Amino acid sequence: MPRLITRIAACAAIIGAVLWFQPRINEPAAQVSNGLNLRSAPDQRAERLAVLPVGTTVEVQRCLDDLQWCNVRAGGKSGWVAADYLIAKSDGKRVRLADAGKDMGVVIETARPGG
Repeated sequence: MPRLITRIAACAAIIGAVLWFQPRINEPAAQVSNGLNLRSAPDQRAERLAVLPVGTTVEVQRCLDDLQWCNVRAGGKSGWVAADYLIAKSDGKRVRLADAGKDMGVVIETARPGG
């Protein structure tokens, strides 16, 4: 019985250490500045999943390296939007995500999804 308790404690310590040292992924919040189509892929011809109204707050998951498209989560849905229409706060100022995304620590995807 004491060996079992020791093993459980060791496993708990290992799990705790792994969770403690997980890298933090920066998923900044942004607001939609214009009615914006949420699409299934980073392409204007991709299926439209929803229309995000002006002022909708989205969670930016990642952007393509050219910062033209970002994958976002909003209202339980996830999809791609044109980054030009996302506004975020950086150093207390409102900035277009397409201009400041890399400086804000947004996760950058270097390969196009599906390509």
